[in-house]
Amino acid sequence: MTALPLPRIPADDDVSSPVADEPVALLQLDLSDPLEAASAVYRQVRRGRRVVAVACGRADAPARLADALDAIGVRAARPAPGEALLGAGVAIVAGSDAAPDRSAPTPVRPLRIALAGCGVVGGGVLERVSRDPRFQVVGVLVRDPNKARDPSIPPGLILSDPAALLAREPDVVVEAISDASTGLALIRAALSRGVHVVSANKQAVGGDLPGLTALAESTDARLLYSASVGGGAPLIETVRRAAGQGSIVRIEAVLNGTCNFILNRLAEGGDFDEALGAARDAGFAEEDPSADLTGLDAAAKLAILAHEGLGQSLRIEAVARQTLSVDAVLPAGRVRQIARLDLASGRTGVAFEAVDGDALFAVLPDEANALRVTLADGRILTATGRGAGRRPTAESVWADLEDLVEGQ
Repeated sequence: MTALPLPRIPADDDVSSPVADEPVALLQLDLSDPLEAASAVYRQVRRGRRVVAVACGRADAPARLADALDAIGVRAARPAPGEALLGAGVAIVAGSDAAPDRSAPTPVRPLRIALAGCGVVGGGVLERVSRDPRFQVVGVLVRDPNKARDPSIPPGLILSDPAALLAREPDVVVEAISDASTGLALIRAALSRGVHVVSANKQAVGGDLPGLTALAESTDARLLYSASVGGGAPLIETVRRAAGQGSIVRIEAVLNGTCNFILNRLAEGGDFDEALGAARDAGFAEEDPSADLTGLDAAAKLAILAHEGLGQSLRIEAVARQTLSVDAVLPAGRVRQIARLDLASGRTGVAFEAVDGDALFAVLPDEANALRVTLADGRILTATGRGAGRRPTAESVWADLEDLVEGQ
């Protein structure tokens, strides 16, 4: 893959455009591995760049790239001959039959990875790192070593004690545990040893982000947590860019894919219990979905966004929340679980709101997440994407690992 940054060009007049003066990246991609090609595009998108992706290889290379991007929630256009390429988002064009050189320098030593958790997200990460020579998995922490998993874990890597995981002397801990207290303790222990951490655990990260950030700085470790909010949707990155453009006065977002899935089914006349079961079957809801349904999950993510965009420490327990249940009384019309932090009104909370007529929130499919950030001068930045599921969330973790390797 070859990345060629193009000159910055003015964005359209739409105030919802991600950046007022958006950079563009030109990527020449080898579609013999659509997964890796899609990852290259995704990393540019989450950096706020528009992308022209030249899909090289077989005649169906553009279609294969479009499918791979859709799986992680990146929308792409395929302009017809003569149409403009530099619209917002991602444009895919056909390249040569010969694939570009994909060779990369062999690392002197692979990055040693300790994986904590091997469920929906952790399993997706394990699949990727196991076949990349830049990484070496030295241990996988699980609650039940005898449980069958997909993918399977080599017997010599399975551990059930966090101390034993850290004793394997990893360079980075990939933390994808569903339990907040266990995850937070492991993150602190790793950072205190100078071990980098990539986390998808929003409640662990959101519970003490200022403290974790300070700890990482004190030991010269890196703490990366893009997957903790929005799954594959670049919500944290969008808030960071917004903060760089001016003062943020309002953050409002749909942050929980499980609730969004259920609310869509209820809007179609479905049954609550059946909708929750379908969300579990699709891999969006945990076996215990209480954090999703009570708004605790969205509150933790809102706390992370508040830290990123406003430098505020928002206690998760202090965020007002409404619960989605079979007995919940919802507003009429199309309803979303909205996480909101509004400096003007002082309103902070997670509540169910009617969003009919809202172009961003009303039409969100199933597991999608969406974000709207308003600046003091009236500009608005938005982002959407798949907010749950193995592939999108693991892709966000993977992008953090790629950034870590790049920084090394």
